[in-house]
Amino acid sequence: MREILHIQCGQCGNQIGAKFWEVVSAEHGIDPTGRYQGDLDLQLERINVYYNEVSCGRFVPRAVLMDLEPGTMDSIRSGPVGQIFRPDNFVFGQSSAGNNWAKDHYTEGAELIDSVLDVVRKEAENCDCLQGFQVCHSLGGGTGSGMGTLLISRIREEYPDRMMLSFSVFPSPSTLKLTTPSCNFFLDLYFSSS
Repeated sequence: MREILHIQCGQCGNQIGAKFWEVVSAEHGIDPTGRYQGDLDLQLERINVYYNEVSCGRFVPRAVLMDLEPGTMDSIRSGPVGQIFRPDNFVFGQSSAGNNWAKDHYTEGAELIDSVLDVVRKEAENCDCLQGFQVCHSLGGGTGSGMGTLLISRIREEYPDRMMLSFSVFPSPSTLKLTTPSCNFFLDLYFSSS
């Protein structure tokens, strides 16, 4: 069976990822505690693509959740699917990227990236046939964009023969202009030429 490792990065990526796991759990008949409550054999047929079955009969998502601040992780834990995740797969720092790509790519994110890669390696090693990685993140902010791109490049170096699927949220030009005025010139240039 082919397996996919899901990684959600930053506030946006974690919000999208939480909804993803709600929908996938409902499709497979998995309740918020990780137990199968479905009524169709078809629901369990390909459950190993996204889930690991643990010894007590629970299904645990093959997911890594990361952010530079603990608030997003607390929000996920207290949400509808928060108890389904492996507690060791929450990786977070104590500072925010402050909506700054470079700060998250080169400084704060670079300090946390090895911890994230350790969790990714652990999950990848537990797979029988890892098909690839699925990353949810934002391109207009701090953690999702800066650390997200750093993580993708490091995974590509370490697993060059595996697929990489990225669900990247691109901000609207008006939102980006309001939050990062230094980019206005480049945005105006890009959108006027397209």
